[in-house]
Amino acid sequence: MRRRATRPNVFRGLKRFGVYSTDWKFILIPTAIAYIVPFVFGLWLGYVPLGFPLGLLVFLILLGIFNYLRLSKPSYWLSQKFDAEIDRWTEYRPPLRGELEPTSWKTSNRK
Repeated sequence: MRRRATRPNVFRGLKRFGVYSTDWKFILIPTAIAYIVPFVFGLWLGYVPLGFPLGLLVFLILLGIFNYLRLSKPSYWLSQKFDAEIDRWTEYRPPLRGELEPTSWKTSNRK
């Protein structure tokens, strides 16, 4: 069998228009909502349905925001931020006296 060419860095995120493939759902869903809602309510701007310019405007704004975030924040920052907001703070009790053994986490650097 002949070896096939494989893409290097397989685990690296794919970017389209500067946005990671995992973040496109955060752009396309609000764009679809901004595009469909004016059609449902029959909103027009002159002879142009309001959904077209509004959907395009929302898409361009979100695309710009995500490109800015990609340049200024680490990758997967948004999904980790959403996970942190959903989880919130969990109440933890302080460890009891017998649960901490200082010898297990304190080591000597001397040889």
